[in-house]
Amino acid sequence: MSFNTNKTSTVTEALESRITCRDFLDKPVSDKILKRILETSLRSASGGNLQPWKIHIIQGETLEKFKKTCVDRMMAGKVEEPTYPAYPSPLWEPQRSWRYKLGEDMYALMGIEKDNKMGRLAWLAQNGKFFGAPIGIIITGDKRLDQPQYMDIGIYLQSLMLLAREEGLHTAPQGWWRNWTSVSHDLLDIPDEEEVLVGMALGYGNPDHPVNALYADRANLDDIAKFYD
Repeated sequence: MSFNTNKTSTVTEALESRITCRDFLDKPVSDKILKRILETSLRSASGGNLQPWKIHIIQGETLEKFKKTCVDRMMAGKVEEPTYPAYPSPLWEPQRSWRYKLGEDMYALMGIEKDNKMGRLAWLAQNGKFFGAPIGIIITGDKRLDQPQYMDIGIYLQSLMLLAREEGLHTAPQGWWRNWTSVSHDLLDIPDEEEVLVGMALGYGNPDHPVNALYADRANLDDIAKFYD
């Protein structure tokens, strides 16, 4: 499927055209659209109606400072303990192969060879700039939350992504920010009892960047579903 920047009119269209967008246009999102997405997303399902998410929306000068702080710390060689690791270690099959293929497909689109370690690291560091998006989002939650509430936050993320597509926008959910929690805690109003769970870039996707042609493979239904009569 080709990269779609149109607005969508059905959930099916929104889901089928959703990708992790890794390059955004320098084009602002109106406050009206942003507020509509955020307010509607609050209708996301939540077990017991706990609504465990806290949302930090970063724009303008704060966003520029946020990105610069992250890049400066990366360039200084600082390493932080992530809130949670991105994946179990070691990964098993077929998850290991799915993850490997996604990365290789992405770098192939940009012509970054496997032995170009610096090129791959430089591209990975684009996470720290929200891939050029005009809006960065950090989602935090109380440290006392447990796995069911993390699933709620995943549901909330899906709502944000689909509502963004409805408006002709794109997103990139970013576990990256669990690795650089000091930036969020230093620059945002996050209480000590909360932790960074995930980030998201949001804006108008760049249709001309080759990375946005990446449409990740999915398993066949027969491979992952069992039907019982």
